Amino acid sequence: MIHDIGALVGGAEHSLYNIRRELVRRGHEVRAVTGDRPRPQPGFSDYTFSSRDATVPGKLVHYLYNHSAKTTISFAIRDFRPEVIHAGTVTKISPAGVKAMKGTPTIMDLRDYGLMYPALHKYLPKDEFCRYGDDACCPLHAGYFRYYFELLRIYLHRKRFDQIAAFVAGSEHMKRLAEQLGMKPAVVLNSPIETIPEQLPGVPKLPDSILYAGRLEPEKGVLELVNSFELVRKSLPDAKLLIAGSGSLSDEIDSLIMDRRLCGSVTLLGHINRQELQQWYVKTRIVAIPSLWPEPFGRVGPEAMAFGVPVVASGRGGMTDWLNDGQNGIIADPSDVKSLAASLVRLLQDETLYQLMSENARQSAHRFRVENYVDELEALYRGAAASSKRLRSRKIKAP
Repeated sequence: MIHDIGALVGGAEHSLYNIRRELVRRGHEVRAVTGDRPRPQPGFSDYTFSSRDATVPGKLVHYLYNHSAKTTISFAIRDFRPEVIHAGTVTKISPAGVKAMKGTPTIMDLRDYGLMYPALHKYLPKDEFCRYGDDACCPLHAGYFRYYFELLRIYLHRKRFDQIAAFVAGSEHMKRLAEQLGMKPAVVLNSPIETIPEQLPGVPKLPDSILYAGRLEPEKGVLELVNSFELVRKSLPDAKLLIAGSGSLSDEIDSLIMDRRLCGSVTLLGHINRQELQQWYVKTRIVAIPSLWPEPFGRVGPEAMAFGVPVVASGRGGMTDWLNDGQNGIIADPSDVKSLAASLVRLLQDETLYQLMSENARQSAHRFRVENYVDELEALYRGAAASSKRLRSRKIKAP
């Protein structure tokens, strides 16, 4: 496995860690090449390369040509002699690191939009993506320097796409984008979730409680959720909103809560670890995912559903892979605060509907088990390895 980050800091890292454990349980030998920042996790990272922060202009070249990643990957391949490479996020690895994988059957994850910038504004509605210019979608929002730098970086990566046996898309939404951008073949494997309890603990739910878990950034719709919650309280005065996460909007959200006199009803939990988050899934009645941009997948949804928690979400991007409107949750437009508030109130007030969606949510989550994911992943590995052997055989027999 090759990935930018060796510490278990986010969903992608936890997912790869769990996949690795399941592969080892099945008798595979697995090694991981990762970046060295933050400090790599023992038992996950075996070889590390320098992954210096590229926020300083003088270090941007590191994203175009990471000599440390190239040499470390080359050494790991000679040392371990893998049959297949599973590449995760490769931004810090750089195109040079991807080139070092040539000659070994490789599949590449598409868990985010990192290899799709800066062309996304051509394929996604501008009101859903382009105005959140943090990720170099267009020169207007990213700035010309960042935009043209990303054009060069992605151009260099795309020169290496022909050596990738398959691109693994986390949702149908990501597969469509991948194919439009020439990443073929693209195969959908929905991201596995870490914990699916066989039985739910008998912990009483907090009455009329709503949980948000994620980054506090404009594209996540947190401000819209707080505004909607003000309307929720007019119908349900004792309702509670719990916000778990951190980000650039932390101060603005805090000010909004005070301005709307919601201090006694909204609790900012800050950044919490995965174990704490699971405890909140057990306690709360609804999880809200009001994303304004198209989520690549939206892991929080199926994670919450595994604990029997229905979801009220925007349904944008990859969320439709797991969210069935009216069955295991409700799709509501977060830009329409009245509509979002009405959906939250409906699910909190209608106990029959709530119980039906809670049970459906539990059932829906089972298909995201790590075991199911690795079954499909093994088949993909075998196909990549077999194709490589056939290609090498044809080359050897060629006159």
